[in-house]
Amino acid sequence: MSLIQRIDALLPQTQCGKCGHPGCRPYAEGLAAGEAINKCPPGGGETIAALARLLQVPVLELDPERGSAPAQVAYIREAECIGCTKCIQACPVDAIVGAAKLMHTVISAECTGCDLCVAPCPVDCIDLLPVSTDSNVVPIVGGLAHSAEALAAREHKRNQARRRFEQRNLRLQRDETRKQAERLARSQRSANASAAPASAVVDDPIKAAIERVKAQKAAAADTALKQAKIAAAMSRAQLNKARTAFGDMPEPAQQAQLAELENAAQQAQARLQALQPVAGDGR
Repeated sequence: MSLIQRIDALLPQTQCGKCGHPGCRPYAEGLAAGEAINKCPPGGGETIAALARLLQVPVLELDPERGSAPAQVAYIREAECIGCTKCIQACPVDAIVGAAKLMHTVISAECTGCDLCVAPCPVDCIDLLPVSTDSNVVPIVGGLAHSAEALAAREHKRNQARRRFEQRNLRLQRDETRKQAERLARSQRSANASAAPASAVVDDPIKAAIERVKAQKAAAADTALKQAKIAAAMSRAQLNKARTAFGDMPEPAQQAQLAELENAAQQAQARLQALQPVAGDGR
């Protein structure tokens, strides 16, 4: 293996970005070029020591500015999920499954605990649960595997996480290439249409202006409807979350807060219902 591959093999493969790079492989490339070995919180002291041996440099303390990375796994409270797909887009190893407007769930065995899915969630329905030594989830971070069996299990999960990360990147590159090709084809069709003979073009500026206005209104109505759907879903999720937290006998202050949330949810639902006829198809 090359030096970069040997370095990458020592990294935890959480792809969390806490080292300042968009993944473990880019950090491995930086290390091969002389970057500091103490920027990986998920690897911790174990990874720092291994890197020091490989690169023949002194052992350093973990850089405290990089934060912490305990053994953890993401969990989605599915009853509160609004199906926005933002966590799916953020997961570097495709460990979250779901579809737009449908609830999402985490594949625990594939989750690296990178926490990148938490911040994008608009309704805060993702928890990071600790992974204990007796859990059926293999911890991917350093310092927890000591027996030969545990080390082998962790190595397998790290290799699997690396493959999933690389496959995801390849898929995103293919999707972007396809989108660029489609945009180019559309622009070529538009150019061909504009270059068509005048006899083939409808020369009616008033009608064209009316059609443009109709299209703009339809696009604005569709955007407003989508925003209203998200607002209504978020209001319901916040109300359900408060009801769960306050229990069956809320205190007066909590009752007032519930009343405000219920009012906000009703208003959001009313706005959504008012916009539904505009869409025409009842979406």
